[in-house]
Amino acid sequence: MAHNDCLQDVPDIFENEIGESLLARTEGLGMIREIGPPDLCHIVKIHTPSRSEPDIGSYHHVLGVDTSTSASLAAYINSLQYSLSETQGWFGSGSNWKIASGTYCTYNAFSNVDLRVQVKIPGGVDAYIVTPTGDRKEVTEDLWKECHVSSLLRAILYADPTAYSVTGLRRMTPVASPREETKFVEAIVEQFWNGWALGSNAETQVASTARNFLVDGLMRYFSGEGRYADCAAEILAPLAYAPLGGQQSSSRASAEFKGIDPEVAALLAETYMEGDEEVQAVRVMHQALKVKSSCYPLLATQAEFLRRKKCPDAALTVARMAVKYAPSEFQAWAKLTEIYLEAGDYQRAMLTLNSCPMYTFVDHDYPRVPTPRRINFPVKSDVLADYDLGEQGTGTMPPNSRASLDMDGPGLIEEMALNENSTILRLSAPTLRCTFARVYKFLTEIVSTIGWDELLLLRSQVFVMEEEYRNSAVPGAAVDDEDLAEDDDEHLPLSALRERHTAELSRTSEGEPSADGALPSATDAVDNA
Repeated sequence: MAHNDCLQDVPDIFENEIGESLLARTEGLGMIREIGPPDLCHIVKIHTPSRSEPDIGSYHHVLGVDTSTSASLAAYINSLQYSLSETQGWFGSGSNWKIASGTYCTYNAFSNVDLRVQVKIPGGVDAYIVTPTGDRKEVTEDLWKECHVSSLLRAILYADPTAYSVTGLRRMTPVASPREETKFVEAIVEQFWNGWALGSNAETQVASTARNFLVDGLMRYFSGEGRYADCAAEILAPLAYAPLGGQQSSSRASAEFKGIDPEVAALLAETYMEGDEEVQAVRVMHQALKVKSSCYPLLATQAEFLRRKKCPDAALTVARMAVKYAPSEFQAWAKLTEIYLEAGDYQRAMLTLNSCPMYTFVDHDYPRVPTPRRINFPVKSDVLADYDLGEQGTGTMPPNSRASLDMDGPGLIEEMALNENSTILRLSAPTLRCTFARVYKFLTEIVSTIGWDELLLLRSQVFVMEEEYRNSAVPGAAVDDEDLAEDDDEHLPLSALRERHTAELSRTSEGEPSADGALPSATDAVDNA
């Protein structure tokens, strides 16, 4: 039921006490681990005809608002005044509630502070920042630029509702015109070399110039519509051949620059490959490899290019080099595993998966808010637009829908009840995240190719499981060769067979008879010598 004090087309979450959402956001600033939660817009409403009514505090989360200046944030809060519910009648009557003030909060992921703009209607605009310790400081021009990029990245990376869902979240288009896109590109280029400060996704151990959230957002924005040529020409190519935009920096001395940045060149070559400009990609990789042949992102890109060109041997060599130079990075091991799988070497693929580093999954940053008094969601006027109701629209139902469901109802219900008691519903695969989900995907590919029985056979040849180790001889104890020789090899544990084989090799190298009583031959003696 809609109330007269609710926003009409914007989610509205009502507080029990005015300002409790702002207090909860301040307390949670020290717990932010990635690029931060969505922006928070808090408003205070007053009842204009009668001041006897208590003031109301409400808020909603939002993505995609222009946070480059305080004027744009103040304009957004003022626009909410037109979203208050209106009671329509024969003579028309407006809402008796008005917005008296508002506070817009946006997180700066570069400096780890929360920028807030407080607007009083009518009145002035006050902008300040809040640190994780709760201190209030002045806002600088650099902080505004960082906030703008942080807000854009959140709007792009959190755009999928299935992957990131928050109660009362309003999504707006962050880049809605060519002019805004030009502004977006300029902001990304200006903050590009500081992207490592944002951190990286859960599959990257150490954030770098080519592996961070800024690069993820940039590539997702341009790859969504297949605009790889624009990304390469407008952003990556100028950055790769002119790091820092020609400016000097204490962290990157000009003496170290030899014509091209290897990590950015890896991104540029990857963009050329996706845009079907492979000749340009090869040229970029060739120039960058001459500068730094041990650059892990560059080697990974080269291995992917060779894999696509059906050169498994060359791709395998480059992928091994990537693992050698970045042994703590999961993506290097994943690329090596992928090449092994395409080559059909499942044994080495399993060994690689067993050796790759595994990271603890870090979830996205979600807003920390208290329990609301009530929530009002806007009513969609185009509900039917998102659903396929068949050829007759809202008329007859499509075939095989309700009728078939009613006919097969009892059977389906019994089957569902039977499945509820099955162990298949308790599999851990749906709960896997990050590197564990990638490894599970590789294992399912092996099973779908060679089958479960063959996978178990490979596992027994490659690994010694914990149960087998416990059932084998006591670790560290000597193995009696005569007793082992009397037993059938098929019934011996794998660890015992390995110890027996090692003992025979040692006796043979010393000139002693083997387990079958045969003396070493002249060929064996020459080989041992």
